[in-house]
Amino acid sequence: MSSSSNTTTTIAFFGATGGCTNACLAHTLNAGYKASALARTPSKLTTQLLAQDVDQATIDSNLAIIQGDVTDVEAVKRTICPQSNNGTLVSTIISGIGGAPKLQLSLWKPVTIDNPDICTQASETLIRAVRELQGSESQPLPDGQQRRQQQPLISLISTTGISSGPDDVPFFLRFLYHYLLATPHVDKRRMERAVVSSMDAEDALARPFRGFVIVRPTLLFGDQSIKSGKGWQSLKAGTEQKPAVGYTVQRADVGEWIFQEVVKKEGGNWVNEMISLTS
Repeated sequence: MSSSSNTTTTIAFFGATGGCTNACLAHTLNAGYKASALARTPSKLTTQLLAQDVDQATIDSNLAIIQGDVTDVEAVKRTICPQSNNGTLVSTIISGIGGAPKLQLSLWKPVTIDNPDICTQASETLIRAVRELQGSESQPLPDGQQRRQQQPLISLISTTGISSGPDDVPFFLRFLYHYLLATPHVDKRRMERAVVSSMDAEDALARPFRGFVIVRPTLLFGDQSIKSGKGWQSLKAGTEQKPAVGYTVQRADVGEWIFQEVVKKEGGNWVNEMISLTS
């Protein structure tokens, strides 16, 4: 659906200056949706979107940029429940948070990231922020009725190579994934577990989210430019039990896939699945 005639912000983005998430945000804004995005440097995000041919008028009317850090629960709350929403949570959260890789002198863990726990911290902060907002809105209304808890859909950008099902990495990439990238992948696993375990409550209304879509692209290449991709329909998608196995995938195409399947279709048949994506 398009929300061009709706003043309510429906999609919240975290890690929006990253390749996959930035491409998804560009498609979301160009389709007329109202969005919010948390950014440490708002001017960087604006510059990226302008380079994506998202015009300034669209940015001004359809995007609320909140300055802050994803580990700050108050900044996260302002992003998923922006002022324009009058106390209403967004319907969908897209998170592409990740750290910058760096080399270190270690035979066992040669690649690390600048903050080895950033993905886990981000997911835990998101869960806390949603729960706190849901708690505040579950107070009795003046007529004595109870307001129904708002539960957004959450989509996380993760990685192949951490599946508990069949191997989703080609044989010739397994050394890279399971040895060189071991440290970053620990953080991605913890990020996923935090969200999945938050959904364990038997009572559906006690869960922070109505569902999740965890996107696991294979080895990413290219930038976020939506002009450079081959198109989301060129991608192969699989589940954890029946993964799509391949070598590389372009960031712009992953972002468009998330827009088409998560934003437009609200997860469709992929809700509560770990989705492997590859070219």
